Amino acid sequence: MYLIANLGLKSIRIIVFDDSALVVYSDSLPVHTTLKNERVEQDVLEWKSLLFRLLDDLKAKTELIGKIKFITTTASSSCVFGYDNKMKVVTKALMVSDKRSTNEVSFIKSNRTFTAADIKESIFCKESSNVPKLLWFKNNKLSVFKKIKYWLGANEFLNYEFTGELFTDSLNASKSFFSDTAKKYHEDVLLDLSISPSLFVNVKPMGSSFNLKHQLIKHYKFNKDCKYVLTTYDAICAVIGSLSGDDGNVCDVSGTVTSVRTLVNQNTVIKSKDSVILKQDIPLINKTMIGCSNNLGGGIIEWYKQAFFDNSIDQDFYVEIEGESLRSSPGANGLIFLPFLLGERAPFIDNNIKATFFGINRDSKREDFTRAVFESTAFVTNDLIRLIRNEGVNVKSLSVSGGLARFDTISQIKADVTGLPIKVLNNFESTSLGALILMRVSLNQFKSINNAVEKLVSVRKTIYPNNVNVEIYAESYNLYREMTKYTLNIGPSHSKLLKKLEKYTSTSIRNL
Repeated sequence: MYLIANLGLKSIRIIVFDDSALVVYSDSLPVHTTLKNERVEQDVLEWKSLLFRLLDDLKAKTELIGKIKFITTTASSSCVFGYDNKMKVVTKALMVSDKRSTNEVSFIKSNRTFTAADIKESIFCKESSNVPKLLWFKNNKLSVFKKIKYWLGANEFLNYEFTGELFTDSLNASKSFFSDTAKKYHEDVLLDLSISPSLFVNVKPMGSSFNLKHQLIKHYKFNKDCKYVLTTYDAICAVIGSLSGDDGNVCDVSGTVTSVRTLVNQNTVIKSKDSVILKQDIPLINKTMIGCSNNLGGGIIEWYKQAFFDNSIDQDFYVEIEGESLRSSPGANGLIFLPFLLGERAPFIDNNIKATFFGINRDSKREDFTRAVFESTAFVTNDLIRLIRNEGVNVKSLSVSGGLARFDTISQIKADVTGLPIKVLNNFESTSLGALILMRVSLNQFKSINNAVEKLVSVRKTIYPNNVNVEIYAESYNLYREMTKYTLNIGPSHSKLLKKLEKYTSTSIRNL
């Protein structure tokens, strides 16, 4: 048996798989997010409480714990919080979509030491990365910053809770200026920014094995020989768990955010240094992953539910909303929705852009708005596929997983917008499945990643493009792109207005 703990932006879940990757146990709890303008935070103490509630229930409801041989975890990257010297949580977790560090990004990119290092080896430095967030704390909450002994993310939090040790993998560490070439943090850059490299945890190879924390074994009755195996963050795992194994297959994983990525040969070079495309080497499987994630994917549907539907009807909502979208026609009666509810980080980077409905007329009905929201998720995916194609990848099919893959209507729209066959997977929990695959490859249970995917990932059905709709959506997508360009231009003016209105707004706590 294998236990996977997955801490996402919207929920935390644990899944127990058997040797054939069959889910024998699954449970989850919602994670709440504090939102106000550029601020996006979660409570680390809630993470901890929810994790142990799930483990308590696993122990109380089943006899599986003693049968679990291996454990791994995966979580969102670029979520930063601080521990003091007693390993007490000192800050909230600044989430990946938190955009308060815009000035710090500009400051870092103007630093000569950073510029020189960035020329030699591209360094990930955006509002979503960790170092700018640390610098924001240093500039705005110095008294808090001085208390911090270690800065961790969600992945490092889980590593620590299961093993009692502080460590991370190279892909997570890359968000904190870790050099995969030099196998260490860019100390010269960090020190020039007055940030000590000792604030970050040690980097271990993916596949490294650790003992479980003694208290964990004692309390939950885990097998004393059970091992914890280091994998990596959720966007990477989700792609691994979504692969069809076919040549030219690209993965669309739409949970709270949408991540579109694919595996390529390790010698692949990104054409433009300024591209938002991420290139991430995964030595464990001798492959490189390219692609990127936006700020919201399935989170668009969650927002629409919270804003326009009776949230007490949770069980039937998704059936209701899908049925409503079908009462409109392709093209949503001329409505276009730009889904930039939290700004955007791919296919472009802009913190000022906002979501927009365009084309509302006297005949517009709620089902048209619903259809437009559905169609926007496909436009987002198509934008990210275009970036991958620009790198010379011959995209032949799209595998879909995550919450949005539960909607056949959305999968059909994605087929019609992209012109690609859509492979819908049997297991929607692609993130946990991907973590399982990486763990089992590291344990030498499979000869290669392709061998593991062939055995453990299965396609439920393939949805093909409707040629009539392909033509309609080609025009809708072009208009969507034109509207995006226009909205980008007026975003700064709108942000100035929001600043003036800020004193009239309040903080909201909700599920992403």
